[in-house]
Amino acid sequence: MLQTMVIVLFVCFFLNVPIGFSLGAASLAALLISDIPIMVMSQRMVAGVNSFALLAIPLFMLAGSVMERGGVSKRIVKLASALVGHLTGGLSSVAILATCFFAAISGSVPATVAAIGTLTIPEMHKRGYDLAYSSAIVASAGPLGAILPPSITIVIFGIVANVSVGRLLIAGIVPGILIGIGLIATNIVMSRKANFALERKATGAELVKAFKDAIWALLMPIIIMAGIMTGVFTPTESAAVAVAYGLFVGFFIYRELKLTDIVPCFYKASLNSAMILMLIAMANPFGWIMTAEQVQLHVGNFMLSVTNDLTVIFIIIMIVFIVLGTFMETASLIMLLVPLFGPIVQDFGMDMVHFGIISVLVLSISKATPPTGIALFAACGISGISLGQIVAKIWPFVLVSFIITFILAAFPQVTTFLPNLIMG
Repeated sequence: MLQTMVIVLFVCFFLNVPIGFSLGAASLAALLISDIPIMVMSQRMVAGVNSFALLAIPLFMLAGSVMERGGVSKRIVKLASALVGHLTGGLSSVAILATCFFAAISGSVPATVAAIGTLTIPEMHKRGYDLAYSSAIVASAGPLGAILPPSITIVIFGIVANVSVGRLLIAGIVPGILIGIGLIATNIVMSRKANFALERKATGAELVKAFKDAIWALLMPIIIMAGIMTGVFTPTESAAVAVAYGLFVGFFIYRELKLTDIVPCFYKASLNSAMILMLIAMANPFGWIMTAEQVQLHVGNFMLSVTNDLTVIFIIIMIVFIVLGTFMETASLIMLLVPLFGPIVQDFGMDMVHFGIISVLVLSISKATPPTGIALFAACGISGISLGQIVAKIWPFVLVSFIITFILAAFPQVTTFLPNLIMG
């Protein structure tokens, strides 16, 4: 049964069948040649999506879409400009900081790159910045959308690995901030070498005005995390609060959201949510068959035959994530690999919150690496440059992101102290 499932899966991959349908076809083929009733397939699919926590995915997507159309991105860019625009390479630092802010609102890498890149890449090019460098800046910071809360990727990991989504969301705050600081520091060094022009420092009045304009946008992630931390609402309920807050800000505060925008917002969120939920539904019978065939046990025994050092095993797992993350979509990899590797590291006593954050970090940074990094393609679509041009400029930022991630992997206390402090 297992051999049939693996063969069908790779044939589907070779034929470029979408990952969700590939998982479904492989599972169905395995059941057809076994004595297991075929109805198990539909039962497992329903069980896979029959989760209250999964409601957070479409709701967070809808909240991000509403805030994006409601005039949030341009106000965030103005605030970032007032804060760091006067630094060396100020405009590119503005793009990084604005991406961090918007990532904490949208929770989506493509949405973050599109929203901030559309505003900052053309402006940087106008001010004399190399177009490939401008695109690389936004593409390298875009993956922060997958780690800073609210993160759809973290929600998916928590559901698949059966780990507290609230703890994971809180644990993503410090790593996201550290990588953002690392990217800004790298940009300052690179900008000094390129001798980019300095921008005027914002006055105190301009800074206050920019903060007042952006405060309603910045309050959304604060409200979400405060509610989760205090136990006022669950992560799923916080997503519903985010939608209501986004509609209120868009209609009544910024007044840029129109009734005609509602249908496109719901359509975009529904389409993306349907793809993710279909993937989760198809992955559930696939994972169930792997468990029935004791694949995790065999993989664990194989790794133990190579080494019994948790550090070495963790490094091997992260290398697998990095390599596959450059080719496959993040949610798909979480569905495939977390049920396989999660029990192994858990048996060694690794904190699953720490494992989850490092896994999401590695997979998200891979979105800014060739050949199929979605952040690269989003930035290329905005700037009109080739993939090769942006790759030549992005490698220092990707390297710094991976170095910070490996440091975080070596010191789990940095990742876990905040959720432990708040939630016990």
